Amino acid sequence: MKLVITQPELAPGLVSALTEADCVATHIESDTIEVVVPWHVNGSNRAQAATELLFFVRAWASSHPAFRATLVDAL
Repeated sequence: MKLVITQPELAPGLVSALTEADCVATHIESDTIEVVVPWHVNGSNRAQAATELLFFVRAWASSHPAFRATLVDAL
C-alpha cells in the first residue's frame, strides 16, 4: 500500500513509527511512503488492513494537525 502525505518533512518520523509497529515502510518519493503491513501478509482482508493502517497513521498524526495522508492503490 502507498501513502501520499502532505508534509514530506514528517516522512522519516512516520516511517520510524510504522517500522516500530512491525510494518515495512519505505520513503519512496518525496511525498510517498510504501507500507507492507504484517496483518495483511498473514492473509487478512485487504480493506481491513487499509482501515487499520489509516487508523494508525491518524493516531500518529494527532500531534501534527496539518498533516494529511491519503492511501492509494490499497485495493
